[in-house]
Amino acid sequence: MKVIVTTSLGMDGHLVQKAKRLAEDLGIVYCERRKQAVKVLLKQADAVLVVYKDRLVFEQKEGRKLFFHPDTAMLRIKSGRDPILELLGKEKQSIIDCTMGLGSDSIVLASAGHRVTALESSKLVHFIVSRGLQDFDSGLQEVNRAMKSIQTIWTDSLTYLKEQIDKSVDVIYFDPMFSEEIKESQNLSGLAGLADRSRLTEEIVSEAKRVARKKLIIKAHFRDQVFEEFGFKRHVRPNQKFHYGEIILEEEV
Repeated sequence: MKVIVTTSLGMDGHLVQKAKRLAEDLGIVYCERRKQAVKVLLKQADAVLVVYKDRLVFEQKEGRKLFFHPDTAMLRIKSGRDPILELLGKEKQSIIDCTMGLGSDSIVLASAGHRVTALESSKLVHFIVSRGLQDFDSGLQEVNRAMKSIQTIWTDSLTYLKEQIDKSVDVIYFDPMFSEEIKESQNLSGLAGLADRSRLTEEIVSEAKRVARKKLIIKAHFRDQVFEEFGFKRHVRPNQKFHYGEIILEEEV
């Protein structure tokens, strides 16, 4: 995928320098905006990373956009109840989120006081979301603290897990891309072409069982057979398009 970096239309010298530094960090080409519309720039590239003063927006053809915003996580936090937190209980845990994506699950976990390490295999997704976690002002101090507390790592989950010692973390969480598209999830459309769509494997699950002390948790489409395939106990959520599952490694006393 050919990607170029440019600035928003309302740019100044500082923003241009920021965009050039980002392009250098990512190893991609910087292109002067020159009042051109993004759709014009998309004629010479597959995608454009637009640098604004307060955010990064990754624009692809067909109008798909990817940018960081914790709106989904904030709604879940405000609800006061979340199925993943119910599976974890009240004790604070150390958690590896093997599929960071847009960061919603990691933010919800961190907001409850859990220590979260979030892994993301896409360099661009990791770059945009990790910057957002550090820089975005949600207007809520507790959410800002939660976002900043998340350790993000650009890596694939199998490589990372293989480097960890036995029973070194409490919980390992997976949220692989759904085997069936959920059309209502507009915020996921921006991940098209970037997200890792590889399925869970026996090797990854085996490594996760070695590294985790207490349990593995997965979220997947309700029609996905990943629960039965790898031995996750499915927690059915009536009228919901995705379910959670868990493999308990250590029974709570």
